[in-house]
Amino acid sequence: MSEAPILDEGLPFQALRRTWQPVANARDLPEGGLRGYRLLDEDLVVARAGGKLLAAPSPCPHKGMRLEKGRVVGGELQCAYHGWRFDPEGRCTNIPSLQDDSPQKRDQARLRTFEARERYGIVWVRLDPDGLAAIPDVPEFEDPAWTYRVADPMAFRSGFRREIENYLDMTHFAFAHSGTLGVAADPRVPELRVEEFEDGFLMDAPFPAVESPRVPPGKLQQAHRRRQRCFLPNFTTIRQTFADGDERVLLHVPSPNAREHCTVFWSLAISPGFRGPAPEEQLGFAVSVLEEDREMCESQVPKEVPINPSRGGWGVLVTPGDTLANTFQRTFRSFLLRAAR
Repeated sequence: MSEAPILDEGLPFQALRRTWQPVANARDLPEGGLRGYRLLDEDLVVARAGGKLLAAPSPCPHKGMRLEKGRVVGGELQCAYHGWRFDPEGRCTNIPSLQDDSPQKRDQARLRTFEARERYGIVWVRLDPDGLAAIPDVPEFEDPAWTYRVADPMAFRSGFRREIENYLDMTHFAFAHSGTLGVAADPRVPELRVEEFEDGFLMDAPFPAVESPRVPPGKLQQAHRRRQRCFLPNFTTIRQTFADGDERVLLHVPSPNAREHCTVFWSLAISPGFRGPAPEEQLGFAVSVLEEDREMCESQVPKEVPINPSRGGWGVLVTPGDTLANTFQRTFRSFLLRAAR
C-alpha cells in the first residue's frame, strides 16, 4: 500500500480562495455600510454601495489606509485619509488633490475587487474566480413556510478544521454539553451510516440519548434523527427530525480568518408549527452550546488539525465515535488533491 502524499500546510488556504466564504451577515451591511474582515490571511473591506456589494483588499492604493475606516458617499467608497473615491466596480473616480483630472492615475489606483454575493442572509466572498464549488442549496432557508433566523457570528481562536471536527463529533455531548444539549446524552454511539459524495458526505444516525436520564430532557435535548451533510470544504447542515415530526435545519460555516482563527457563521430554519421553544429561545440555547464548543476548540492542542496523517498527529482515534472525523480528514485531503491538479 502506497503512503499518503505529504501535503503543504498552505494548500488548504490556497484551495479555499476558490470557494465562497461568509464575511458578514447581510443585516450588518445595509446600504452605505462597510466592514473590515480578515479572510484566509487577507484583509478585506466589504461595502454595500449604490445597491451593489464591493469586496476589495483593505489598504487604499494611495497610502495604505484601511478603507473600512472610510465611508460611502454618493454610492461610492471614500477613503478616510485623502478622500479618494471608488465605485462598486473598484474604479477610482476621484483624486481630490489633483489640480487636473488624470485618468491614467485613476486607472493605476483601481481596486482589485473580489466576487461578492448575498444568500441566506449572509454576504459571501470568493477571492479567486476559478471556482471549486457553488454555495450549496438549502431549500428550507428560502421557504417562506419555515421560520429562518441568522445568528450573530462567533469568533473562535482555533483553526477552521478543528472547529469542523467538533461540530461533526457525536460523542462529546454527555461531557462538553452536560448542562445543555447533552442532558440526556449517551456517550456510546451506534455504528454511523455515512454516505460519501464527490462534494462531501452525509451521516444519518439517531442522536445518542440514554433511556432513563436523571434530568428529563427538553424538546431540543430529546433523542431525534440527525442527518449531518458536509459540503466540502467547510459548509455543514444538520437536519434534526423529532419524534413528533417537527424538524430543524442548522447551517454551520467556520470562515477561516488565519491558520488558528476562524469565525463561525450559522443560522437556523424551523419547520412550520414547531411544538417547542420560540425561535429566539432556540437561538439563545444554540449560543450556549456553541460557547461550550468554543472552549473545547480553543483548549485543544494543536489549535488546528494537521492535514498530513502521522503517528499522533491526529490523536488516537476510535470507531464508531470518530468515524465522521476520519471521513472529514480523508475527504478533505481528496478535495485538496483535486484542487491542486
